[in-house]
Amino acid sequence: MKKKILFVINTMGRAGAEKCLLSMLKYMDMERYEISLFSVINRGEMFRHVPKGVKILNENPCVESVLDKKAKRELAKTIVRNGLKKGYFFKEIGYLWKMAFYQRKHAGLDFKKLFWKLLADHAPKQEEDFDLAVAYIQGAATYYVMDHVQAKKKIAFLHNEFIDSGYCPSLDEPYYEKADKIYCVSRSICEHFAKVYPGMAEKMDVFYNLLDTEEIKEKASKTQDMLPLFLQGLKERKEKKQVLLLTAARLAPVKAYDLAVPALSIVRKKGYDVKWYVLGEGPEKENVERLIQEAGLEDSFFLLGVTDNPYPYMAACDIYVQATRYEGCCTSISEAVILQKPVIASDCDGNKEQLNRYETGILVKLTPEGIAEGIIKAAADEGLRKELVEQADMSDFEPYKALERIYKFVEA
Repeated sequence: MKKKILFVINTMGRAGAEKCLLSMLKYMDMERYEISLFSVINRGEMFRHVPKGVKILNENPCVESVLDKKAKRELAKTIVRNGLKKGYFFKEIGYLWKMAFYQRKHAGLDFKKLFWKLLADHAPKQEEDFDLAVAYIQGAATYYVMDHVQAKKKIAFLHNEFIDSGYCPSLDEPYYEKADKIYCVSRSICEHFAKVYPGMAEKMDVFYNLLDTEEIKEKASKTQDMLPLFLQGLKERKEKKQVLLLTAARLAPVKAYDLAVPALSIVRKKGYDVKWYVLGEGPEKENVERLIQEAGLEDSFFLLGVTDNPYPYMAACDIYVQATRYEGCCTSISEAVILQKPVIASDCDGNKEQLNRYETGILVKLTPEGIAEGIIKAAADEGLRKELVEQADMSDFEPYKALERIYKFVEA
């Protein structure tokens, strides 16, 4: 009889953790295990891409975006409705107050994270028992698995540095205590988490993100759906010998677009014909558009929105840039390395570890001047760009070997 493994995630939106989870599910041994998936928020485009053979436990999953205004209205209604049920807001007022106070003091108030526990507590419960339950991301998935799933063993994954992400150590401690194993997607996340919870260090380990390299390369060849704005940029690059930058990241404060826009302004003022394209949506869109207009960069800094397939854009660009305030293990950086693109990234711990692991890339200070310096360095030297690509170590992308650790854990 097959053993049962359940994977739980917060949403099925188009983001790095969701992509990595789908890659993991694709490579799971479904001859030996019965694999199930549950999303606490029953919404997200990535439901469309769940591998065949995986049992989706959500009833009538919604495949629309989790980032649009409709999704935000629906989420707010769900929170209010569930919060009023049986006096939940009143019963949990202490938790909500402490969480809100902590967020305001450390990482800024985050509406969604404030109510992750509420969403987990009111999500549909699972009737069956599992041999292993995996909370694939911090927040609602972790609360749900530890409180509401019956499983012989439980694993919690961490994709971001705990404190920087706005989670409260004293409130989350009981949930991680219930985990039999804690996997962090980078060494730096593990080290930071061990400082927060030194008593849990023995059950922590690094489990790098898995990516489907074959699918990434195959999708990169599908150029027929690329936006006209980007195709025009490719045409002009050929005619004018321009350099095209790409970033694939949501429009959120952590992604530091407030520094990226002035960085491009510096680059342009120094005479470099560089254009920067961004794939992503998010709450900072209006602010970023305003910054672009104020800097007079409407002809060189472009917001393309989201796409089901970012890989043709990544394969076509000259340089991939990920200048962010913090990262755990950035999926887009890994994808750029797979597609043989030179990478420029801010020197936060996650990016630094990742590029050191791949033995490639340019790390820059997270200032407009630092980002601009890195762009100019790479844009001015085609030989350097080729060298960065050639020296990249691609041996890190071996999913079958990595998954043996999961199998040994569930079988032990």
